[in-house]
Amino acid sequence: MWLLKILIAFPLLAFLVVFLVQNNELVPLWPLTGAEWFPLEKVSTSIVYFLLFCLGWFMGRLSAWSAYAPLRSMLRKQKKENKVLSKEHEKLNHQHEKLNQQYTNLQEEAEKVEKAHRFSLNKKIKGWFSKSTTED
Repeated sequence: MWLLKILIAFPLLAFLVVFLVQNNELVPLWPLTGAEWFPLEKVSTSIVYFLLFCLGWFMGRLSAWSAYAPLRSMLRKQKKENKVLSKEHEKLNHQHEKLNQQYTNLQEEAEKVEKAHRFSLNKKIKGWFSKSTTED
């Protein structure tokens, strides 16, 4: 984006500089010629155009700043909301990790219980052929 701005601004600035150099006449400023507090009777057109360019640039920047005021306000608000949501997310993530660990532990315990109560033919056969202590 900055490259596009430079590619547009550079030719315009070059055109302005060439225009100001070519038009270097002295002209009277009609609203200010009769004023006692204004010391100059005639001013170069280059200076007038440059001052008008600077005034236009400043007014454009001021207009853009005021036009984006609602957007900046909304961004600040969203930034605060994101901070709150991020903290809540971290808290819930921690809670989720705890619950996940508990779930894993419960699964392991259930597997141990299932293994203990599982039917095993080997155990059954060994039980038939083992001598019980009560028979002796």
